Amino acid sequence: MKRALIAASVLLHSVALVWAQSTGVLRGTVTDAATGAPLRSVTLRLVGTSYGTFSAADGSFVLANLKPGTYVLEATLLGYAAVQQSGIRIRPGDTTVVHLRLRESALVLGQEIVVIGERPLLNVEETQSLRLIQRERLQESGATTLGDALVQQVGVLLQDNTLHIRGSRGYELAYRIDGISAQDPLAGTGLGASLSTDAVEEIEVLTGGFSPEFGQSTGGVLNVRTAEPTRQWQLRLSLRPEWRLHRRNPYDRDTHSTYTTERYRLSLSGTQPLARLLPTLPGQLGLVLSLEGSFSDGLVPEFARVRLRSGIVPAWLARRQDNWSSAFLKLTYQPTEAIRLAYMSLNSFALNQNTRTLQTTLEYLPPDPGYQYAFQGHFDGALTYGTRSHLHLFTWQQSFGPRFFAEFRLGYATWHARADANGRHYTEYSEPQDIPTLPPQYYDTGDSLRSGIIPGDGFYDVGTAWSWREHFAREITLRTDLTAILAEKNQLKSGIELQLQELQYAEIFAPWIPPLGLNHDFFFVRPRLLTLYAQHQRTSKGLVLNYGLRLEAWAPGRLVDDAIESDLPTITEAQRNSYRSRTLPLLGLRWKLRLSPRLGIAHPITPTQMLYFNYGHFSKLPRPQYIYAKLSPQGASSSFQRFGNPDLDPETSISYELGLRNQLSSDDVLSIALYYRDIFGYVQTRPMRSPNPRLAGQLFYTYVNADYARARGIELEYRKRIGRWFDGQVSLSYSVVTGKSSSADEGLLIARGLVPERLTEDPMPWDRPWDLQLSCAARLPRELAPIGLLEDLQLWVRFVWRSGRRYTPAIPVIDPNTGEQRRLPNGRPLYELDESRPYGALAQPYRWLELSLSREFRLPPAMLRIRLELLNVLDWKNAAIVNPTTGRAYEFGDPTPVGWNDPLYPDIQPPLQPYPFNPARYEQRRTLRIGAELSWQ
Repeated sequence: MKRALIAASVLLHSVALVWAQSTGVLRGTVTDAATGAPLRSVTLRLVGTSYGTFSAADGSFVLANLKPGTYVLEATLLGYAAVQQSGIRIRPGDTTVVHLRLRESALVLGQEIVVIGERPLLNVEETQSLRLIQRERLQESGATTLGDALVQQVGVLLQDNTLHIRGSRGYELAYRIDGISAQDPLAGTGLGASLSTDAVEEIEVLTGGFSPEFGQSTGGVLNVRTAEPTRQWQLRLSLRPEWRLHRRNPYDRDTHSTYTTERYRLSLSGTQPLARLLPTLPGQLGLVLSLEGSFSDGLVPEFARVRLRSGIVPAWLARRQDNWSSAFLKLTYQPTEAIRLAYMSLNSFALNQNTRTLQTTLEYLPPDPGYQYAFQGHFDGALTYGTRSHLHLFTWQQSFGPRFFAEFRLGYATWHARADANGRHYTEYSEPQDIPTLPPQYYDTGDSLRSGIIPGDGFYDVGTAWSWREHFAREITLRTDLTAILAEKNQLKSGIELQLQELQYAEIFAPWIPPLGLNHDFFFVRPRLLTLYAQHQRTSKGLVLNYGLRLEAWAPGRLVDDAIESDLPTITEAQRNSYRSRTLPLLGLRWKLRLSPRLGIAHPITPTQMLYFNYGHFSKLPRPQYIYAKLSPQGASSSFQRFGNPDLDPETSISYELGLRNQLSSDDVLSIALYYRDIFGYVQTRPMRSPNPRLAGQLFYTYVNADYARARGIELEYRKRIGRWFDGQVSLSYSVVTGKSSSADEGLLIARGLVPERLTEDPMPWDRPWDLQLSCAARLPRELAPIGLLEDLQLWVRFVWRSGRRYTPAIPVIDPNTGEQRRLPNGRPLYELDESRPYGALAQPYRWLELSLSREFRLPPAMLRIRLELLNVLDWKNAAIVNPTTGRAYEFGDPTPVGWNDPLYPDIQPPLQPYPFNPARYEQRRTLRIGAELSWQ
């Protein structure tokens, strides 16, 4: 027995010795930065682990039995700014010593964080899918628009000028600038006020599990924080022209146009100039000013270019075929450390002929790149889109001691858009026509005594586009957010927001038909949205718990309330009873309530791995046109009019996500996420028969919450940093997005016989299953440069491989008698769409490679930065319009389906379509961009 005890004690001593040698110790002290006095009861913990302790009376602390690795040490104490020191390396059997100095702060605990060393690549304790795009990354990548930066994030897709986040529809995202909505509620695009990348400090891309403070999104959130004034004044001027360098197809008729785009930018930032002008003003005053203009001819051939006109944008903007300008101003004033005031003004204008500018219209708008190919020889009659937006925001932030923080925001925004036939009033419209060309083109009719004339080329020669539209939206936002620190790592945040909207909408289809076109709609309404939320975050022994509720009260407006009480024949008695029973009367309006719970958990499973899970309910208000269309008595003559449904509910999604974040080192992060999103209550058109004798039992079409969709996928992302000279990341995602229908107009298309009715769940047009992206930014250090010219040379590389667009395939038409493919009398082989597989095929994969080189040259007192960029280096022909017989963009000689005008077998019976040489059938081809920026500091 004694021998067994001796053996057991020796074994235990050996295990303890081996364990001690395989772990490390972290010890150190915490002192006051101003006095040097030791600080007691400071909370010290290794971020993303369960390791933690408190400092003793002499400021000392010890963390023992730490597994080897690289950690981030965080120190927090009420009344002091939090400190994070990264790159702390623990080695087996060694003791690592650190000394931290905390600075007193009047701000709330956690609002100010001092980072010692390199900033961590990722916050491993996040319970939501959050990716930050910081100002430095925008400059490295050379992004010219927010869209350029967003598409570099995993789970984000830009297709047909529409952003899709994890398979959501474009309008489902929430777009916020400095904490308030900047989304045009009537455009249907999901975006609104346009912002220069030079005016951006940081972009938060929330793709899943976002907290209750964010709402009105079933897809994701784009939260933009605008630029802050620099400590020293800076003035920058830049010019970035573009040239197309790809080989031209002679059938496109643009062989001589290469110079396409020019961009100008001016920015001013700083605090010192203002301090000199107002020396007696206490505190600090700052200024940020950014002016930018972009003017492009895009895809329009030289022979087809026209002077664009619009009554709502200034004439000087119409320099080219696609024009955009933005003016941003921000003033900040901080009288004390605890109080900060800010005023922000953003004004933007756009003028172009892209039909994707407005995506909610009276008539169905098919998904396409937006190029009006049928008007290519007569763009003076095509639709011209003029848009302008103005956003003003006043913000007051104040800390009431180290435990309480408040933010007050008052925002005022307007959006004005008009789509017309290049500036024409709707009374000046005429039906577009394709006139036979001169000299006439003849074809053999088989009759020796008679020849046929080909009736045109498919392009409109006279007349105008089919619709005229204008809308105006005004929104006043009042928002208050309150943050209370109940204890260290125990935070409660709540807020209230009131949005007061005014929406005006007018649209006329085929205006040449008196008195107001074949179809029209007008409405004016003042809806309201009141939001309250509360969220609680608690951290204990490495476990992070986030939970909260969001309550939304929505009043559709008096137009709806009055329509319910009227005898409007397109509103059924069931709709009236449902609306009355599910709304509450308050302040003269009726309100619909919706409660959305949110939950997020993160917990360390090893010292370097954090498992997280989130769950939530999310909602998005229906597009206004689905509610208010034709609620006022109107007399349109179209047989397929759509009437608004005043009893529509918000579209809703339930989302689950499970992920793992691996902090391999302070410079290596690997993330894995699995998500599932169930969306229901999608709006769809349905035929209804009114019992009202005024309609004599006729059918009419209205909107109902009847559709659904599902999105599920997996995302992997790895990021690597090497010192300050290399930062790269690679991401891979696989997703599947299916649903009952891809458009709210599908019920109407079925009624017209344009698409068959289906009961299955099919892929969505924006479903691109595989997505591989690789990007890196590298800087050649001065000590490694072989020659002086290469010192501080910066390189940016980005490669993308993604599944091609979805399309409905065309298959050969087989003669059952012969077993061979059928042909028309002129020899054309017949292909028809396989309607049993809607969007069931994938086009050729999308490939993209971009390279850029940049270098700074000192020209005292200025700095010159030259940037050379080559986009789509290998000129891959990625399809934007897919030929359904080949799965790629059309090339001369390819077979085409029925309904296409094949140049090998020209159509000879009107109405004709143009040959399929649409220049928009390709995504962006090879492009050279040269940038020059001159700055003074």
